[in-house]
Amino acid sequence: MSAPKVTTLSARQAQVKAVRVRYIITDLDLNQTSGGGGGATTTGTTTGGGGVGSTVQPLAEPFELGPVLDVIPYVSADGHTIQMTIIPTIKEFEGYDLENAQLFQAQAQSVGGGATVGNPLSQITPLPIFRLRQVVTSAIVWDGQTVVLGGLLLDETTKTKDKVPFLGDMPLLGRLFRSESSAGKKTSLVIFVTPTIIDPAGNRVHSDENLPFDQNSIPQQAKPITQ
Repeated sequence: MSAPKVTTLSARQAQVKAVRVRYIITDLDLNQTSGGGGGATTTGTTTGGGGVGSTVQPLAEPFELGPVLDVIPYVSADGHTIQMTIIPTIKEFEGYDLENAQLFQAQAQSVGGGATVGNPLSQITPLPIFRLRQVVTSAIVWDGQTVVLGGLLLDETTKTKDKVPFLGDMPLLGRLFRSESSAGKKTSLVIFVTPTIIDPAGNRVHSDENLPFDQNSIPQQAKPITQ
């Protein structure tokens, strides 16, 4: 459990994060270099003068994965109730789409000065898969009361591969020397939001004794105005 606290002004957005930052490969970078002298390509082929070498490098970007809570509070005119727009968001990384990635492959060619052509470089374009779950709701609560949000699940799957060196790489008999297992973990995420009105000095404006309702009973709800 975590109990973060944040202070904001009325009608100003506040955000709480409990995320992990992971670097995920999202793109490829193709570099081609040329030189006047001889050299070697990325495939190990020696080139003559004026050759062109090509390299394909993966590009990674940081992503914040985990729960993020955005809250926009409005202090009502009565000074005792708070209108809140609550937006919990969960972002997860599920892996790569290898089936569709086979259709989009980046290729590069190295050419030597003596018209020597190296083997083409081929790399699958990474297509990461993310899962995004978000809920947007609004509520009106008394100062110091709690709003509970549930129904957000975290599903994590861990895959483990093990094999005997050399024997596990054999075409058919290698299956006897390899093992694969996966373990799943489901976590139910429950969010408690408790707004409190404070003065510029950071002290609470209302105490539990001077709130306009009985703490041991349900407060009366105002009837809606119809025209």
